[in-house]
Amino acid sequence: MNDLIFKYNTLSPEIQKEVNDFLDFMLMKYKGKTAFDMRTWKAKIMNISTWTKDEIQIFEENRQQFDQWKAKIW
Repeated sequence: MNDLIFKYNTLSPEIQKEVNDFLDFMLMKYKGKTAFDMRTWKAKIMNISTWTKDEIQIFEENRQQFDQWKAKIW
């Protein structure tokens, strides 16, 4: 951090104003946005429900029955 302050202080006042304007722009652009948090994302994705093989089997059986169904002709 001290290195950053040192570099900033070595700039001319005009360039310091440009840096300030750029920082203001970046703060406005990303205001309210947070950085991506991998831990939170992993916790959320681990809580996604999954179907068991038995639950999937019910859908397969229903699909087979639906394929065999003959619609009435009018």
